Amino acid sequence: MKPGILIVAMLMVVLTGMFAPVAWAGSSTTTQIIHDAADGRVDGHYTAAQVRAALRVVNSDPTYSQYSDIAGVLQAYLSSFTASTSSPTAASATSSAATASGSVGRKASQLDYTGGQPFVAFALGGALLIAGLAVRLRWA
Repeated sequence: MKPGILIVAMLMVVLTGMFAPVAWAGSSTTTQIIHDAADGRVDGHYTAAQVRAALRVVNSDPTYSQYSDIAGVLQAYLSSFTASTSSPTAASATSSAATASGSVGRKASQLDYTGGQPFVAFALGGALLIAGLAVRLRWA
């Protein structure tokens, strides 16, 4: 196999490995629920199972518990299912009460800077790896 083809193939593997999980994760219902609750209210209509799944994701990620109250918003929305299943406005009233009481933290767009971007570091590492292999193959 020619060195140029090998480098292009390795570059494609690195780029696919870097961007495929991002495309897959961005379309899930759980992600949509978390983004919907980021402003302190859940505006969409979701099942209790979907909200519980989003709540498990939020509780397992320390970023959400430290910088926002998305878990509280989702719990308030989930409690509206048991309080009144016939009233669709109960969920927005409960989440509005959570917003008015000041229990909702910062929005996702207002998080403090916590460090570098992991995808940038991964891309830089992949580029350095490919460049090192190219130099090695050229001078070998």
